[in-house]
Amino acid sequence: MTAPRLPLRARYDWGWGTVSASVLLWAFFALFLAYPLAETVFQAFVVDGRFSLTFFRLIATNPVQQQAVVNSLNLGIVSTVLTTLIALPLAYVMANFRFRGKVWLQALLLVPMVMPPFVGAIGMRQFFARFGSVNLLLMKLGLIGEPIDWFGGGGFLGVVILEALHLYPIMYLNVAAALANVDPSLEEAAQNLGASRWRVFRTITFPLMLPGYFAGAAIVFIWAFTDLGTPLIFHYRNVVAVQIFEKVGDQRVNPMGYALVVLVAALTLVFFYLSKRYVGGRRYEMFSRGHAGDRERAPTWLGCCGIYAVCVAIIGLAMLPHLSVILTSITKR
Repeated sequence: MTAPRLPLRARYDWGWGTVSASVLLWAFFALFLAYPLAETVFQAFVVDGRFSLTFFRLIATNPVQQQAVVNSLNLGIVSTVLTTLIALPLAYVMANFRFRGKVWLQALLLVPMVMPPFVGAIGMRQFFARFGSVNLLLMKLGLIGEPIDWFGGGGFLGVVILEALHLYPIMYLNVAAALANVDPSLEEAAQNLGASRWRVFRTITFPLMLPGYFAGAAIVFIWAFTDLGTPLIFHYRNVVAVQIFEKVGDQRVNPMGYALVVLVAALTLVFFYLSKRYVGGRRYEMFSRGHAGDRERAPTWLGCCGIYAVCVAIIGLAMLPHLSVILTSITKR
């Protein structure tokens, strides 16, 4: 027997408040999302009042534009990998161990997320520049004769390090939330059957937390792939975001900039779809769910010292560029 269909009025609340809020939301997204996207697509495909793919052909044949796309992809991929190497062990340790000062460390690990990455880039350049603080100190101590180029001349290494130190809290939060939803009884059952901790993590914990990891990795990749401020500070200009900024920011707008915007949007959607389909689409269900606190155990004294050392080192590295900006602002030279 089918359920009777309710009148439209009964199924939806069409009061004045709901209608007004809906109109305001649709107007907001139409004005600040749909209209800019439509204008960008129009400027990219319509040249002199006619539909044209000229600038997309130029992107496909111009070595400079091709290299910019490759550099942006490399930046996004390497930043995501490095961020994973930082955030995944931190989230695993915080989810599985109980020790004094854990709440304070968890709060300090999130501090880099509230600071703009280009500010850290300014501090990092000031700190590790050719005649920056590190080189001047080493030369004064007589350890080196000539200044060291810490970032290899191109700036790629500096941009990757800054992106990872700024974005690891985003992945850390996603992975920590995913680990909190993993049933500890499944891991205990696997250990009772003789599985090692690494095999438990590889076959049970990581597959169950994969959707959360995918969410954090997608954000990190898209952020690094489209970041503008950090590559500008490090003079790593041959990336898509800087190319768009230079072409669209001119007094005479270059349609190539709009074509690059459309290309970036299309590539982002393609990579998101492929990763969602082949990585984030793997879902594993749990029939029961134990208490997340049941997984926590007290580490040994040596393990606790190691956790503190790693966390303090990461927090110190993440805060070092910002500290350099503060110190530079109050010094005479």
